Amino acid sequence: MKYLLKFFLLINIISCESLDTKVVTVGHIGEFDYDIWQQINEELKIENTKLELVYFQDYELLNKALNDGDIDLNSFQNYIYFVNETNEYNYDLHILGRTFVAPMNIYSKFLTNINQISSNAKIAIPDDKVNLSRALQILEAANIIKLERVDKNFYNLSGIVENNLNIQFIPMDASIIYFNMDKIDAAVINYGFISDYIDYKIIYYDDITKYSHIGMMSYANLIVCREKDKNYNLYKFITESYKQKIKKNIEKNLLNGLIMAE
Repeated sequence: MKYLLKFFLLINIISCESLDTKVVTVGHIGEFDYDIWQQINEELKIENTKLELVYFQDYELLNKALNDGDIDLNSFQNYIYFVNETNEYNYDLHILGRTFVAPMNIYSKFLTNINQISSNAKIAIPDDKVNLSRALQILEAANIIKLERVDKNFYNLSGIVENNLNIQFIPMDASIIYFNMDKIDAAVINYGFISDYIDYKIIYYDDITKYSHIGMMSYANLIVCREKDKNYNLYKFITESYKQKIKKNIEKNLLNGLIMAE
């Protein structure tokens, strides 16, 4: 009988601990930094706090989810994307910290070099205006097209003034580009949507070290919270811990092409 009482007491203690445990939810895309978030989760256990990653396929949902209170933080976007979204939708969000800058390379399942792109080739690009603009600039740097800015903020397809190979550019949701690689010749893909896969070839490297400082900081990835939570020490700790750990991985060359956003 005493063992039965001990059993129920133990269950009661575990249940109470579970009820008292604070859960911090982080909206995220990709799994390249999964180990970093797991390490942070281990650190938070001493504060009786648990970190949960909430994975999204569509990055256009993450800021809305945060603004609506469905998640506590998000970690997926660069600075220029954040500014555009918060201005467009009047989100009340706050940047907790800049973390890293990631390249936006050109990939192919069939080609091994950018010079193999031939006439009438099909190239997929992200369809949101921020990443589409960046993709076009990368294609210009790769000497595939020439651009002229027709929008004061972003490049778009109507700004292509030279396309000698008559390339067909196919805008699509960034989250599905990878899964359509067998139907196209090449694609410009966000790091978070391609870093977890290995059956592709990088045919053009986006060398972010050649960006101007302003340009580089425009593409710095962020950890973001709601404005009302900007002084919450727990969220500040999570942000600083992430920055320290991502920096160590970059210094160990574990994350190809990434640099810290200092």
